[in-house]
Amino acid sequence: MPRAGKSNSPGAISAALAQGLPTVALVGRVNAGKSTLFNRMAAGARAITSSIPGTTRDLNFARTSYDDREFILIDSGGLELGGRERMSERVVREALAAVGVADVVVMLFDGRAGFSDADREALDLIRETGCPLIVAVNKIDQRGQETTASEFYASGAENIFFLSAAHGNGVGELLEEIVSRLPAKEVAASEQPDLKIALIGRPNVGKSSLLNRLSGFERSIVDSVPGTTRDAIDVRLDYKGRRLMLIDTAGIRRRPNVEGELEQASVGRAIEVIRRAEVLLLVIDATEGITDQDARLARLVDTSDRAMVIVANKWDAAAKEGRKIASFIADAHYRFPFLAYATMVFTSALTGDGVHEIIPAALAAGESWRASFQTSMLNQILADATAAMDPPLVDRKRLNLMYVTQVGTTPPRLAFFSNLDRDIPAHYIRFLETRFRGALKIVGSPLRLQFRKTGRTPERRPHSNAAAGRSVRGRRG
Repeated sequence: MPRAGKSNSPGAISAALAQGLPTVALVGRVNAGKSTLFNRMAAGARAITSSIPGTTRDLNFARTSYDDREFILIDSGGLELGGRERMSERVVREALAAVGVADVVVMLFDGRAGFSDADREALDLIRETGCPLIVAVNKIDQRGQETTASEFYASGAENIFFLSAAHGNGVGELLEEIVSRLPAKEVAASEQPDLKIALIGRPNVGKSSLLNRLSGFERSIVDSVPGTTRDAIDVRLDYKGRRLMLIDTAGIRRRPNVEGELEQASVGRAIEVIRRAEVLLLVIDATEGITDQDARLARLVDTSDRAMVIVANKWDAAAKEGRKIASFIADAHYRFPFLAYATMVFTSALTGDGVHEIIPAALAAGESWRASFQTSMLNQILADATAAMDPPLVDRKRLNLMYVTQVGTTPPRLAFFSNLDRDIPAHYIRFLETRFRGALKIVGSPLRLQFRKTGRTPERRPHSNAAAGRSVRGRRG
């Protein structure tokens, strides 16, 4: 069990997200190599690594194990007390929130920079929390550097671990020490979420603010400066008995506007998240409307076969400008017809208005995305559709839709068996999709239609040895 006396703070809620597993926090000043060590210990590049000081601003979580002991590893921002950067105070607060829930804290120092007064100040602050503390010195990349780094014994630590996170040297010994200090846990490992929901969008449209509203506490640092969120952030959430995972991502811009190695890594991570999630919340700035870049992101979601909800954030400001919901939706569908299947929710992360509609919309989209349908129901819908509109002529042949069945889910895929499988008019395909969507109540999810040729009049094909053994039903040509 976690140590007694922990308050119900943002950090304590973060501990609940760990589902009872022990928690280990990595702390230290900027550029000490915490994210590199995090990636090494988590056996995967979950945090963004960079030589730019202050890369990690949010808390980054990973579930990992060593020697058959599972634990939650937390990577935090740099402990720069009284730093000049505007966000340093908030980063320190987030780092201390991680310390507040940790069962073991690893204080990491930069072995090349030496032990400074700022290092001592940060170490004293962590010691005041009373958390079990392990002191480690990073960037000891060559033999003999331990001697030059002996000044770190001035920290008062009896045992110091010298390591190279970049090369893996000494990390195994550090993990052994961490595992030896973990409390015994009898709580079962966390279950897989029922639905994985990711927030995506351009920078500064309010994704992190919405995440904080949805999760109930300040999990991701929010600032008016575009690009504040750099890593993908996972938050577990219980909603009416459903286990959900919310994922925030860095803002995505078109490649010509992506500058620097750090932002390129963030954009790449966001695209990976689209493929990892099941429902994507595309957050747009309602005061600007749906931009071309928003539409490109929506196309990426659609081609990735994911469900989608469009969250028109900052609607409070848009409403003051005279925008109306009905005309906003009509304009979006007129300019970008492929967005018509996506549910649209209007919110204000600032006031909280409309935020309660996001999760129900995402759940409905997820259910449609996974839905399976009886073949008899599908064929009744097909009969009603062909009765309502005659199938078109294609190259002087009447399209004959004989049978429909579901051939896949995530998203639903329907196969129509017919006398033709190509050159079917787009307007008739849209008609079929609309009829099936309405009858099956599919919302927020793509619906894929495919046509397979069958029947008694196959096309004449050149003779081949491969076809010689097949019998062909129907009249001879």
